Amino acid sequence: MRAAVLAIVAMAILPGPARANDSAAALEAGGLVLVRDPDIALASEDLRIGLERITVDYVFRNRAATPKTLRVAFPLPAVDGATLSMSALSLPHEDRANFVGFTVTVDGAPVTPLLEERAFLGTREVTDLLTRHRVPLNPLRRKDVEAALKRLSPAVLGELEKAGLLSEAKADADGQWRSEAKFHWEQTFPPGRDLRVSHAYAPVKGNHLLSAQEAATPAYRARYCLDDSGLAGIRRLIAASPMKAEGLTRAVEVPYIVTTARNWAGRIGRFTLTVDKGSPTALVSVCRTGLRKTGPTTFVWEAKDYAPDQDLTVLIVSNDDALLGIR
Repeated sequence: MRAAVLAIVAMAILPGPARANDSAAALEAGGLVLVRDPDIALASEDLRIGLERITVDYVFRNRAATPKTLRVAFPLPAVDGATLSMSALSLPHEDRANFVGFTVTVDGAPVTPLLEERAFLGTREVTDLLTRHRVPLNPLRRKDVEAALKRLSPAVLGELEKAGLLSEAKADADGQWRSEAKFHWEQTFPPGRDLRVSHAYAPVKGNHLLSAQEAATPAYRARYCLDDSGLAGIRRLIAASPMKAEGLTRAVEVPYIVTTARNWAGRIGRFTLTVDKGSPTALVSVCRTGLRKTGPTTFVWEAKDYAPDQDLTVLIVSNDDALLGIR
């Protein structure tokens, strides 16, 4: 699939790498996964990506003559405290294990999935150690982690530092472990009819500053499929930016892992991607050929008999920090 750019410019611009204290890394999430099964096909997938919400509607089809029960999973993005604790990244819901607000329905009825949450330091699992001291397993739940550490004695804090889990033996130390979590449930796929599954969550998007010089680099242009009109848009945005004296504007990156759909049998019968940039004044760029505008803020890409071969990175850029969710 040839990469192409959609660059709709009206007071917006594309993002790029920035100073560490002014940027936040995005965390990739995607769709549902399961153990590969030869009979469960994905008849259609409708994916909608926006700044505040990602929704996915699936139609599954069991091609066998009998019901099949499989475990379906939704992996949350891994959170590595060692690399992210000093970043500007904030979780959509920092006060809970379900930090993306994941919800799921099957044929319109809500499902309450199980949550498996584990913690690692490199390859060593440290779930039991953190649980024993009632420390949240997600190191970016900063307020809850600090509250838990404040309840511990200096000796225990020293033990956790010696084990490599804390940057120092203090209650306000940074967690150095990595959390991995997934929602999962058992799903029966009946034969002879479609099963409709929908899920939604808040993306853990990254934001950063961008200069025209950074945007013009070959690596940046290749990553975001930025063409000459996009570069021109960047320059116009910078000229109107509150940070024009510094030659900068602001952007967010919303990643999505499409290739997890390879776990289903065969190709996706029909795949529809809708990108919503949130405001007519924003610019959006995504590497897909044949995007078409369907509304003031929405763009659609469609494919049939689709085998996902490229994950998505959607850039939405604007001079409006509130639109981008930057606090």
